[in-house]
Amino acid sequence: MGRGRPRVLVAASGGGHTGHAAALAERLLEAGAEVAFVVPEGDAWSESQVSRLGPVVARTPKFLDPGEGALAGYLRAPGALARALRRVPGGYDAFVATGSSHSIAAALAARLKGSRIVTVEATERFLEPSRALRYLSPISSIVALQWEEQRAFSRRGVVVGPLLGRQREPPRDEGFVLVTAGTFGYRRLFDAVAGSGLENVVLQTGRVDPAPYEGIRGWRVFRFDPDLELLIARASVVVTHFGRTAVEAACKYAKPTVLAPNPEWVWMRDPRRMAEARMMASKIGAAFLPPEEVTPEGVRRAVREALETRPRGCEDGAIRLAQLIVARFGDPG
Repeated sequence: MGRGRPRVLVAASGGGHTGHAAALAERLLEAGAEVAFVVPEGDAWSESQVSRLGPVVARTPKFLDPGEGALAGYLRAPGALARALRRVPGGYDAFVATGSSHSIAAALAARLKGSRIVTVEATERFLEPSRALRYLSPISSIVALQWEEQRAFSRRGVVVGPLLGRQREPPRDEGFVLVTAGTFGYRRLFDAVAGSGLENVVLQTGRVDPAPYEGIRGWRVFRFDPDLELLIARASVVVTHFGRTAVEAACKYAKPTVLAPNPEWVWMRDPRRMAEARMMASKIGAAFLPPEEVTPEGVRRAVREALETRPRGCEDGAIRLAQLIVARFGDPG
């Protein structure tokens, strides 16, 4: 390994982690690498997002969900690692861990089979490192950080910038407000938008029942859209939760963005996460809508503020990270 065209195995570990994986894979392919993926068991959405870029060669388990205590992870970790060892193939120069417990188990299996590890810190981290970074940094050849604030997390870390990837299409304004809160959804936010009087709304509800919103005139409502990025590219304003979608909207497509962190998600109930959400909003030039202001008037105010604010541009960190990986693990000659 390590000669000729580098072979890179990328963990698409669900949600925003899968978005990072796809963004990096696009740039790795441009840089001349061969790319394949490991996805979580049963995650059809992640598989659909990355299979256009390379084969999915393994499906491995997560052992801990956001908000769960460490004890649950310790109890499940041995079984998850055993299954990852059986399923993650050898023969790859590098394995890219994009976060979550899924990345941890798969990365350990890949390292035991001879791959070198590249660990990417999560977009949402500003005050403390993620579990994935803490556990994998000591065995990583490259530690990729997405913000300057993350330098404190690893002495060996390299700030590459947020992983954005190629635009799916040039941005344009089709006059609608896109509202989305990821897989879990955010009922209180959706109710506030419904009461705000906003028209021409496109709403992705995730796991929240879409029925209460389907009869609102001028609204398009659905649970999931695998081409959400195309809706981001066409929206006038994007209202979303604390995560990759906010960065994608503001930095990749220069869309006026409202960041509304979701306290209905257990992971967000830690005060540090709420502080990090506020930091992200400032970083990307988004209007911040805290939980106590999620009312019809609060939504109207935040949308007005977003329309009056210029999102802050970002260089695509996926380009730099892809170049680092190819330079480190490809044929120098």
